Amino acid sequence: MIYMLLVISVLIGMLMPIQASINAELTRILQNPFLGAFISFFMGSLALFIVCLIQGNFLIDLKRLTLASPYQFIGGLFGALFVGSSIILIPKLGATTLMAAFVTGQLLMSLAIDHYGWFGITTQPISLQRLFGVILLFTGLLLIVKKAA
Repeated sequence: MIYMLLVISVLIGMLMPIQASINAELTRILQNPFLGAFISFFMGSLALFIVCLIQGNFLIDLKRLTLASPYQFIGGLFGALFVGSSIILIPKLGATTLMAAFVTGQLLMSLAIDHYGWFGITTQPISLQRLFGVILLFTGLLLIVKKAA
């Protein structure tokens, strides 16, 4: 079961550089990175709204928003930062460098989140094995960025 979830996760991860590239293309046409990011979020919001409609009872679920802490509403801001920055950075860095840098940052923060159990995540202490994996990824990022001789 875990291997199937890993394959699904990798396949979804493969969509990220495609998304960033398509958004950058749209931005070239629109000549406005914020409008390109807005269109991307609008289309994503529309898709999620349709899914919520299909599921039904989402209005009842919305009432639970009063139970959320204020910080739990900033996830969308981080998503906007991710999409907006990827639109600006992918033409300058290329897809491989950008995604390697994003993944490196994601893993560094993930280590801290797992170790301290932030945001209700089950605690998983930093181990040498996990740390070594992140160091290898960071090394990979440096190799990707290094200019060929």
